[in-house]
Amino acid sequence: MIKFSEFKKFFLFSLIGSLIVSALVAVVTVLVGEFDEVAGRVLLTLSMVVMHSLISLFFIWNDERKDTFEKLSFFINVLFVLIVISFFTSIFGIWEIISGKIVWRLYQTYFVFGFASLHKDLLSRTLGKKNYIDKIVYANYIFIVSIVLMLQLVIYTENPFKSLAEMFFRVLGATAIIDGTLSVLTIIFYKLYIHKHPEIQNSLHEERDQKSKKGLPVWLWILIIYLALQMIIPLIYSVSRSLF
Repeated sequence: MIKFSEFKKFFLFSLIGSLIVSALVAVVTVLVGEFDEVAGRVLLTLSMVVMHSLISLFFIWNDERKDTFEKLSFFINVLFVLIVISFFTSIFGIWEIISGKIVWRLYQTYFVFGFASLHKDLLSRTLGKKNYIDKIVYANYIFIVSIVLMLQLVIYTENPFKSLAEMFFRVLGATAIIDGTLSVLTIIFYKLYIHKHPEIQNSLHEERDQKSKKGLPVWLWILIIYLALQMIIPLIYSVSRSLF
């Protein structure tokens, strides 16, 4: 298991160091009176270090309040990897090692993978209760992977709405609806299972009471909104295509 306390120290020190170096660069730039392209890129690089350090510290702080690492270990590990990759992506973009278009596409990919890992992790918490729930969850995994792969085609294709066939987007929309429907069914059946097992329901109530002041984790609210949009947007797209 990753020792996040050590990462906290690392990011704190990197944050302090970046602030000092950026201040020195800014002071030298003011004194010299020239702000060339290299100085601008140095400041942008340092700002990326600061930003990624703050993001890392934020989700570590969130875990201390809600024990997110224990509940969503897969998502948190994926998120941490994405933060590290994002840092290098931003640096490569600043120094034009890769083009801005590629950087934008890579960040779209990171966004998709982040949500997919969160979706998967939350679904996995319902496993082991009933055989039919497990089957729904495993089927849901297949549709999650399908959506991720299809979205990569959309992201990395030039002019995807012209290059890809209309049927492709119809299949993507249908897959998204099935994915959202399976997720909702999983929640319903899981709730029914909990209702039939009062001992589990009581333990959940106790846990909820202990953390009632903290509210729902921000990640859960984001996933709820994402699932709602995933089911609504394809329907809106289909209606708009039929009308216009």
